[in-house]
Amino acid sequence: MVLLVVPLLSGCESLGYYSQAASGHLELMRARRGVDAVIADPATPAPLRERLMLTRSMLEFAETELSLPAAGQYQHVVELDRDAVVYNVMAAPRYGFEPVLWCFPIAGCVAYRGYFQRSRADAKAADLAASGLDVYVGGAAAYSTLGWFSDPLLSTFLWREEADLAELLFHELAHVRVYLPGDTTFNESFATFVGREGADRWLQQHGRDEERSRWQAQIRVRKDFVRFVLGWRERMAERYRELAADGADEERLEAEREELWTAMRSAWLEQRDGEAARYDGFFSAAASNARLNAVADYHGQLDAFATLFAAEGRDFEAFYAAVEDLAALSTDARQAALAELAADQDRSR
Repeated sequence: MVLLVVPLLSGCESLGYYSQAASGHLELMRARRGVDAVIADPATPAPLRERLMLTRSMLEFAETELSLPAAGQYQHVVELDRDAVVYNVMAAPRYGFEPVLWCFPIAGCVAYRGYFQRSRADAKAADLAASGLDVYVGGAAAYSTLGWFSDPLLSTFLWREEADLAELLFHELAHVRVYLPGDTTFNESFATFVGREGADRWLQQHGRDEERSRWQAQIRVRKDFVRFVLGWRERMAERYRELAADGADEERLEAEREELWTAMRSAWLEQRDGEAARYDGFFSAAASNARLNAVADYHGQLDAFATLFAAEGRDFEAFYAAVEDLAALSTDARQAALAELAADQDRSR
């Protein structure tokens, strides 16, 4: 996730939004402590010292093995009194999936707005919902400032399982390596792929065989969940297009929407088992096309990037160069290229 702070401000957003973004980030900067100083402090609890040394090793690995720009990043640590550092607001039509976008001069148009206070995020979501949109508010444990600042380690993610911690750090660093203004799905899917592939390589090279096996099993369950959600999202989108073509009125649209969500929830419960039950809460929550979009943003192009990575011999430098080539294409050409790469992945299954 990318946070839009002072260098990314534009006149198309309210001063209040700028103020909370800038002040929230500056508050973190004021609360940070240098990692070197914390490690050297005799009063630092051993578990914290060990965890900070682990992140140091991960950052070195990111630089040398994954060709990620880790130098100068995560040199400070901040203790927070909440589970998320920012809260992202997303919105979409009630009978469609074209996301509401917010535009900035460097980041381009993105499909979310981040707030440091949950109350502000909820208030924005309520305003959007009152206008007839579907909304979703999700907490984020970390964010990237795209290299504009030295991003800190945060208590919101520092104590995660080793594989999850590695995945998160590599994900955020991937945003610094390649970022395409105006394409949320491209950026987040790319970073998700790098984070996942990097974490797997970290576990493998450090002999974490048991944890790697457990983590890979979790990834397989996550992939099944994502495939299910994206399949239903496309089914719903197609149905909404048909209804629009038929000139369906509000009553019919609402009835169809209810039927689609009920059918999706039932289908999930019928086909899922074992570890997949941990995703039941996703389906029991209130219907929201924006929530389905959040899954698509972070996972919608993973297959394409996996195909590209394999085609580049699983070499990260070559992979990044190929990703940058994709980013340089026009929107239509890039989407066509990604679709073809994803189709190659489907054919190889």
